[in-house]
Amino acid sequence: MSSKLLLDDVPQASQVKTLNTLEAIGSRRSIRWYEPHKPVEKWKVQAMLEAARRAPSAGNFNGQRAIVVYRDDDPEIWEFISDWSQITTQMAPILIFWCYDLSGYDVQGQSIHDLMRTGALDKAHGWEYDRVSNLFPLPGLLPDAIMHRLAAIDLGNAIQNAILAATSLGLGTCLNGASGGARRNTKAKFQLPDTYVFSWLMTVGYPAEDFYGGGSRPRPPFENMFFYGKVGNPFPQDDKATNLLKDLKLIQEPAPKAGRLEELNRLTKRFGLGDEWLTDWKLEPSQQEHSTDVIGDKRFQPLSEAEVKATVPDNIQVDFELKPTVKREVIDKYRKEKGISEGD
Repeated sequence: MSSKLLLDDVPQASQVKTLNTLEAIGSRRSIRWYEPHKPVEKWKVQAMLEAARRAPSAGNFNGQRAIVVYRDDDPEIWEFISDWSQITTQMAPILIFWCYDLSGYDVQGQSIHDLMRTGALDKAHGWEYDRVSNLFPLPGLLPDAIMHRLAAIDLGNAIQNAILAATSLGLGTCLNGASGGARRNTKAKFQLPDTYVFSWLMTVGYPAEDFYGGGSRPRPPFENMFFYGKVGNPFPQDDKATNLLKDLKLIQEPAPKAGRLEELNRLTKRFGLGDEWLTDWKLEPSQQEHSTDVIGDKRFQPLSEAEVKATVPDNIQVDFELKPTVKREVIDKYRKEKGISEGD
């Protein structure tokens, strides 16, 4: 790793401005455009990882694992992720490869004993040393599918903690999936033990797009998701509470904010992508967020060539050129030219 990234000036706590929990949750966006030349302070990465370490874990399993890679140290690391994620991963200064380690189950009994030892668990709730020793490790009792599900939920908790820590510190993040080939490549590149399961790649950096990503992301209506007593009976919302949550910035302005299309197309040109990659449809409010009924999807309203051109200034300077490998046939050609196979 470069000394520039290691020799961080760690500020005093009084110098650090953070968002509170509710505002960080409300402000979180999947950021897909990053400032490629702006390094992320190492202490902020450490803060994200420490937040992940502090996440809740079923049975004190603690199987979350992460491998941090700086793009400048490995400029072609983005090749290990597939298709739609590659434009984002080319820009981000830092990539974090998240895994869970099933070997944590081998010492889970000891981990639970530690909770008892330190007073987190007590006898009144049924916890006794020998009882725990007889029940754990769990793989002797439960099928592999359940073990993987529990480990994946734990990893999700850890990743969410890391995302919120990053958001609170002014960073952008985005989770990216991987194809089977990328999973095999990652396992070989990082020499993952057989007990490790690679799950997600997270991009990390300072947003090149607006920190708020053009508005809060669409979600189904509250009353379609949360119920009181039984499914179909919506949990009652209080208008005063809703207004309070807006004031606390948990609930924020929905997408698309004014100027979002222009921002997207300006970034497209800034990063050296051709006109064929410009977003050429009209942005409009969410369908699903504003209707409790079953939604029939509809095609976007297209923009004319002149309307698209009007969204982009003529004098945009390219300062970081992306490889437009998002299409499967293009990335296949790229990999073939470089001698990379899906199974490498």
